[in-house]
Parts: sequence; structure tokens; C-alpha cells
Amino acid sequence: MKCPRFSLAKAGGLTVLALALGVAGQAVAQVYTLTDLNSIARIDPYSQRGMFDWSVEGQNQLYQQWFWYRIGDNGPEASINNISTPVVTPIDSRSISLAYSSQSYSVEINYLLTGGAAGSRVSDILETIRISNLGTTALSMHFFQYSDFNLQGSAGNDVVGLGRNLRQLFNEAWQHDAGLPAGQGLTETVTTPGASHGEVGLGTFTIDRLNDGLPTVLNDGMGALGPGDVTWALQWDLSIAPGASVVISKDKNVFVSVIPEPSSFALLSLGLIALALRKRRA
Repeated sequence: MKCPRFSLAKAGGLTVLALALGVAGQAVAQVYTLTDLNSIARIDPYSQRGMFDWSVEGQNQLYQQWFWYRIGDNGPEASINNISTPVVTPIDSRSISLAYSSQSYSVEINYLLTGGAAGSRVSDILETIRISNLGTTALSMHFFQYSDFNLQGSAGNDVVGLGRNLRQLFNEAWQHDAGLPAGQGLTETVTTPGASHGEVGLGTFTIDRLNDGLPTVLNDGMGALGPGDVTWALQWDLSIAPGASVVISKDKNVFVSVIPEPSSFALLSLGLIALALRKRRA
């Protein structure tokens, strides 16, 4: 059904208001950048993009990593940016705090980026997530992390696997690109607490389920899966007492050889051709 048509004269005030709100919304919804040595990380806390850039030595290794939640066992998941407009507190050039709050609960995420020396090809991001029950009854919170990394700046060539601790809780993920030497890639370690469920999937399999309007339980598929455009996710099933909090501590580390951009290959090829021609003429 189409919306009714208004005359410009009658809708003038509404048009001005809508434009003003649009400008205000654009001013609020911004991207925050962390920098340290050889690394840059960028975060959009206002949408499901979440952290969408983790560049090491100038090459982005990340497409999307963000968080979803569900209250209780029924109903759909939603990304945490739906809880509220975030309160963003930049701490310094390499750390930031994001806080989302409702009347009943809050989620706070703290990021700390640690880059390596130029040419080291290493970088690290420490994340601390605090989920608090602000209500007067126990909070049943299902909390999800979704991760889609594109190592060496491209999808389709990655292999992913998950690991469990002695209590059979998911506590690690690893990702390797077929173009990388052995020992290089991405690792994420959950310091505490381990996740109740995990899942490795291809393409949009997992994120589609988080956004389909139905309750999701990750399928505990551990991999290794790939090569392909592989993603992975973790799920914490939490019961939090009134006034209490649960803290999830995680650390992700990347060590990758950087592939030069196509333009760099082109310049190198042209240089070699010119050198060969020069030698022939000599």
C-alpha cells in the first residue's frame, strides 16, 4: 500500500523536520578508528557492521565481527545496537568503550588494539564484554558473537576450526588462508567464560539465522571447514542474578603475510619490463 501524497505547502514543515532529523542522524552515526603502530581497527557501533576493518600493514583482514543477543528461549535475536543508542567513550588512540543499556540490562564492550612494529605482520585486539542485570529478577541472556574474517584481504580461500576446553565449552577459534605459510593466520582465545555453543558456516549461513526472526541455537559444528568464505560464531547461555554481571574476556591475534595490492604488482611488472628492454638495448 502506497503512502498518501501530500502537497508541498502542507508538508513543508514535515519536510524541514525530516531533513533536520536526517542530518542529525548522520551526525550521530559515525565510525570510530583505533590506531597503534602497524594496525588500524574501525568500528561502527550503530549498526550490524560492528568492527568491519582490522588492517595490519595496510591490508584489511576483517569483513565483520559483531554481537547479537536474545532474552529468554523464545523470540528472535537482535544485534546489540538495537538495545539503545550507544554511549561511546574513546579512552585513547588505541582503546574505546561502547555501552548499550535498557531498563533491565546493559552490555558494555571495551576494545584494546595492540599493533606490532612495522614489518612484523602481527596485531592483537583484547575485548572485555560486561553484561549486567539491572532488573529485579534473574536475566536469561543468550549472547552471540559472529565473525567473518577475510585473511589477506579476500574471501573464499579460508579454513576455520573451533576448539573446546576440558569442560567442553568453546574457548578458541583459528583461521588459516591457503596462501599463508604454516603458522600464520588468526586465532581467538576466550579467557573466561567458555561459550556454550559454537558454529562454523559457509557464506551467510549463520548470520541469516541470527537475523531470521526465529530463536537460534548454534549447531556446535567445529570444523575444520573450508577452503571457502568461512565464518564462525560463539554463543553464551547466561543466567544473571539481579544486580550481578558476567564478564567475557577474549583476545584475538593475527599474524599474516601481506599480499601487495594489484596496482603494486602492475608497477612491479612495468618496472621489470622496462629493465628488460633497457638491458636489450644496451
